[in-house]
Amino acid sequence: MMTASAEKGMHLPRDAFHRHPHPPQQIVFELPRPPQGFTATFASFWEAHPEFQLKRVSARDPDVLRFNHQRHFASDIPPVNGQKLDCNYCHQLQPDGRFYQRISFGANCQVCHSLQFDWRNPEMRIPHGNVDLVRTFLRSLPAQYADYARLKKGIPEREVPGFVAQQIKQLRDQFHSGDELERAVFFTKDPYKPQQTMGAAARGNFTGCAFCHEVKTAANAVPAITKPILVDRWMPQANFNHAKHQVDPVTQKPLDCNLCHQARQSRETSDVLMPAKANCTICHSPQGKIVAECITCHSYHAPIAAQTVAESTKSVKQMLLGAK
Repeated sequence: MMTASAEKGMHLPRDAFHRHPHPPQQIVFELPRPPQGFTATFASFWEAHPEFQLKRVSARDPDVLRFNHQRHFASDIPPVNGQKLDCNYCHQLQPDGRFYQRISFGANCQVCHSLQFDWRNPEMRIPHGNVDLVRTFLRSLPAQYADYARLKKGIPEREVPGFVAQQIKQLRDQFHSGDELERAVFFTKDPYKPQQTMGAAARGNFTGCAFCHEVKTAANAVPAITKPILVDRWMPQANFNHAKHQVDPVTQKPLDCNLCHQARQSRETSDVLMPAKANCTICHSPQGKIVAECITCHSYHAPIAAQTVAESTKSVKQMLLGAK
């Protein structure tokens, strides 16, 4: 039966293996159909299940956002809310515990990367997420400084014009022109060094958009920033529940994320930090004593109605072979 199923799988179209569509807003990583098809004949997961396709083909993350996991674990990274930065600060479980919520700049990055550009006024911050809004902000700096003076610094109205004039002069002394300031904001890749006279809590990286993003020039237009690709599902053929993998079943101690994901060693965005089969067989094997049946990780490749025995009179063999 398994041999016949594998043979049938060689000739089925790719979409036959995607009977359970993901939400439209979910980004799923899709690899090409393997030459040998999606199915194979073997007796046990721990002995003969193929290596996961992501690992077999050395898949690379398509995102061009610059990110270095290893750097974020370094000892010189300042504490966030009094705590050392760890995986759980950015990677937070969805309510159902299966997967993790998508990373966002506002929720996860902004606390450290606050988009400051004027070290004298660290609470003046460039807006994020819209290049047109960034350019508008930079070209309306007198009005922005005036609002900042009133709302953040509590400067009396009669003194606001003088404050604004002073800030614009200092920026002009540093950047010489508005165009140069715009180029610095959009295209600076290396962080500006914060002034040592500033308190640690007020220091910022003073980076440009290109520190993290791919920024491209556009003739007579605002620069274009390549939209990040934040993959939600790397292994769409498998079911997984992170909430069930938080504790070592033997020691009952919290599991280290790095055991499966090796994020502490990763320096490139293109690294796909997903586990290999060997990570799973530590537990899902006779030695680990955790169940490792096909349905532990996979659903039948059949319509939803065919997955419920009560809703179908087909045998398992008929479902696998697609018999009518």
